[in-house]
Amino acid sequence: MMGKRNDRNINVKSSKGPNKNQFTIFTRDLRLNKPVPQKVIFDESASLKSVENLVKQSLGIDFKPVLFHNGKKIEDVDEIIKILEQKNGNSFDVRRNVNLAKLKYLRGRQETVTEFPFGVIVVKDEPIKEVRKKIEEVAINFSLQALTDPARAGFRIPSRSADNVGYEEDLKMMLMGNQFIDRTFRSLSSVQSVAQFSEMMRLVYNVLNESIHVTKRDLFYQNVSIFNKDQRISDGLIEDMGAALQVTRNSLNVIASAKGVVLGRLSFTEKGDLIDCSKGVGGRSITPMLDLVDNFESDAEFVLLIEKDAVFNRLAEDRFFDYLPSIIITAKGQPDLATRAFVKRLRNELQIPILGFMDADPYGLEILRVYTIGSKAMSLETSELAVTDIKWLGLLPSDLEKYEIPSDALLDLSEQDIKRCESMLREDFVKARPRWKEELELMLKMDKKAEIQALSSKHLRFMTNEYLPLKIDSNDWI
Repeated sequence: MMGKRNDRNINVKSSKGPNKNQFTIFTRDLRLNKPVPQKVIFDESASLKSVENLVKQSLGIDFKPVLFHNGKKIEDVDEIIKILEQKNGNSFDVRRNVNLAKLKYLRGRQETVTEFPFGVIVVKDEPIKEVRKKIEEVAINFSLQALTDPARAGFRIPSRSADNVGYEEDLKMMLMGNQFIDRTFRSLSSVQSVAQFSEMMRLVYNVLNESIHVTKRDLFYQNVSIFNKDQRISDGLIEDMGAALQVTRNSLNVIASAKGVVLGRLSFTEKGDLIDCSKGVGGRSITPMLDLVDNFESDAEFVLLIEKDAVFNRLAEDRFFDYLPSIIITAKGQPDLATRAFVKRLRNELQIPILGFMDADPYGLEILRVYTIGSKAMSLETSELAVTDIKWLGLLPSDLEKYEIPSDALLDLSEQDIKRCESMLREDFVKARPRWKEELELMLKMDKKAEIQALSSKHLRFMTNEYLPLKIDSNDWI
């Protein structure tokens, strides 16, 4: 018999007496390509656990289900009843319950390196006052040298050439050696380089005095003629200046265009304004002015570091971070300095693990490598940017067979891919990681590669509702 309770504006069925009301919901298993809604009926005395058992029976599943309504996780049965009585729909999505216990073992602060091998040059973040002082000291020493020994007056700058960069196995970082270049008055060309370097110091000193941030291009246009109308010269001088002063580029208040985006269970303040990264679906741009970012707060269990913008958008629309409490970040390909520095700060301040999700090809691994051990081009700042304990979650070459990815979704390795794989296998950082080596060798053996989107060949939500949950639940990372 149908009836209506006075305190609930919903239709109910009586069962075993007038006060025993029944509720009907329809559930669908999001792991399936075309899930068919199944009816579940329960009464008002039911617990969430008993409703979950009814869901398991109706869908014929063998795992603990988690219910969602409009992307929001259901925490107790009263939430379901409230949704029904407010007539907000009776359709609920079902996802796999994921055990995150093993992730907790990966928590903790990344070990801070305080001592570096002899002969290694590193930089660090310094406050404006300290950087100004360093510039003043260099300028005074140069002036005194010019007065007493003009022929030898100049600047001694660490060499940024490739042969002065190497992988340090104990620290698991790409670091710069102790080779130097002298810019002196010995020749006409070197006189010009001394003048250019002096001008760059003057420009940066003025920027620091005004406490503003500028781009490399801003500095180039401050004095185009002295840089021979070539921004590559001014860009190189900025890097040389950081090396000479042993400070990061961020300490010089020189920023690069940022392209990283963050979304999920994270909030922070940016120049005093509260930023909530759980709002919206497009994510929040990562500012290159990280010295203005503070007060990180999060209840996330991990950070998911994604290679591609398209994959980020898929996870954002599915609100993956509400399903598995997480922070999602992408730099849309090769990472910029701001994104790398942001990831490093999250690792240090939140002390939660970071999982990498890249294409199963040599270039996906190269991107993960940059996040993990640094790059040759920015080896000077590796200690401030590298997160050496990032875990490679996927897409692993071994996953292609394990998850039965159709062969027509795979791509042949190009000649360039093969050369890059073989080159990586010879590198020390791969030799120090046996599982990386195994996966690269498997890629070569299969002669195949795959983009993350190949997972969509199963169905469009396979990645969100099956692949990633299973990988994390089974601790299947390297």
